[in-house]
Amino acid sequence: MQLLTRRVATLLSCACSTIPHAQVLAGGLEDVRRAASVLPGYGPADIAYPPPFRGRWAVTRVVVDVQTPLGEAAAPQEALRAARASVGDASVFMQRFVQDGASVIADRAFNAEHRAAATQGAPLRDFEARWEPSNPNVLTLARRSDASLVEYKVTKRSFEQPFDGAFGTSEYSRIADAGSYGVVSEVPTILAERVQVKYKWEPAADVRHLDALEITQTFDPMQTGFADLRGATPVLTIKARLSLDRSP
Repeated sequence: MQLLTRRVATLLSCACSTIPHAQVLAGGLEDVRRAASVLPGYGPADIAYPPPFRGRWAVTRVVVDVQTPLGEAAAPQEALRAARASVGDASVFMQRFVQDGASVIADRAFNAEHRAAATQGAPLRDFEARWEPSNPNVLTLARRSDASLVEYKVTKRSFEQPFDGAFGTSEYSRIADAGSYGVVSEVPTILAERVQVKYKWEPAADVRHLDALEITQTFDPMQTGFADLRGATPVLTIKARLSLDRSP
């Protein structure tokens, strides 16, 4: 343990020693978080998307299938009703991918707000997401109209190396939904979720269109826990097709 501690301290020291002194003073916490994100057990780095993803996209999402493998009673009822009501309907929202150092990453706060507004049929100003690239595993989404609050915490992620116009991602998350009136007066509902997305596009110098298949599986953590959901049966599975077109 002492050897591991010394190695971690050495790596963090080396990572910060290459940064000018004024920058360390101004953004020391940011630098430490970035250095720690590449160390085992200190939180995985964010998904690194292929360079063609950088920029803004208009996303059209169509739910094509909803399943309840353990029966309807086991599924989260509000999510089930919303998913079934949206089958075949298109929701349109913006997504943004930004340059972060040497990587292209999703702007998760921007994306969460725009997607929530579209899928919940509410004004964009009704939502406020909090997320930082230096701590990519945690995002909170608040809705002003009912003071609800949802926290998403990624516990495991993976992504493929892009190949021949194809790229896949997978994330496991813990979701704590405090419901209306926030955490003060509500006991949060805890769920576990896995989201897999497979993207495809025609390789070109200027990629203008992406297609994707999104599979969202919701689990009951009382049965599965959060660390590893392999082999567990989801209580709700939603399949959706995504069409992304580049926006100015």
